Amino acid sequence: MTKKIFSILLLAVVCFCALFSCRKTTVSTADATLNYFPLQLGKYITYNVDSIYYYSANCTQYEAKSQMKYAIDDTFTDQYKRLSYVMDVFTRPFDNNSGVWVHNSVILITPTITPPLTLSDPTTISLLYSQDQAQYVKLIFPISNGYSWYGNQYINTQNPLFTYLSNWNYYYKNFQLSYNTGYINFANTVTVLEDSEAVNYPAIDSNISSYLTYAEEVYADNVGMVHKQWTHWTYKPSPVICRDGYQVVMDAIDHN
Repeated sequence: MTKKIFSILLLAVVCFCALFSCRKTTVSTADATLNYFPLQLGKYITYNVDSIYYYSANCTQYEAKSQMKYAIDDTFTDQYKRLSYVMDVFTRPFDNNSGVWVHNSVILITPTITPPLTLSDPTTISLLYSQDQAQYVKLIFPISNGYSWYGNQYINTQNPLFTYLSNWNYYYKNFQLSYNTGYINFANTVTVLEDSEAVNYPAIDSNISSYLTYAEEVYADNVGMVHKQWTHWTYKPSPVICRDGYQVVMDAIDHN
C-alpha cells in the first residue's frame, strides 16, 4: 500500500514538473501586426468622405461631402466553416456630426490561413474583404515593408465593371510611421499602395486619350483603416472632351 501511494505521489510530481516546464518555455507566436485591422465586435471608425464623380455622357462633374461609419456588428461561419465578420456601413450628410445614420451596405471580412508554398515560406493570414460584389485580399499578415501580393486576384475582371481592377499589385510601405488624416494623428501606421497607373493627361494635351488609376489605404495600429483614396477616370477626346470616372477620399475623424 505504501509503495502504491509513493508511486502515485511520484507520478504527480513528475507531471507537475513537466507541466511547469512546458509553461515556462512556451513562447507566444501571436502576430502583433494583426492589430492593424482589429476584428472586435462593437469596433467602429467614422470618416469624412469627399467624392467627385465625372460623367462623360453630359460632360458634368458632381462633388459631394458626406460621412460614413464602419462598424463590426456580427459574426457568422461561412461555407468553408471559417469565422467571418459583418461590418455594417452607415452614411449621413456632412452636417457637423448631427445627422442620423442610415444603413447603406455590408462588408464581409474573413481571415484565412494561407499555408506556405515551401518549407522556407512563412504561414500567412489573408484578410478577405467582400464589398460591392467583389472580394479583395486587403491585407496579408505579418505586415512588413515591401511585401507585395495580388489583392484583386478573386475578382472577375472579365466583367466590364471590374476590368480596371485587373493585375493590381498591392504592397506595403511606410510601416510603423505616423499618419495624420487632417483630424487625428496616428503614431503607428502602414500604407498599402494598391495601384498607381497614369497614361497622358488631358490638361496637357486634350487630343490624346488618357486615364488615371490610383488607390491607397492607410491602416493604424489598434484602429483599422484611417485613410482611403481611390481615383479612377478615363478620358477620350471624341465625341466629347470629358472625363468619366470618380475619386473618393475617406479620412478617419473618430473611432473607439
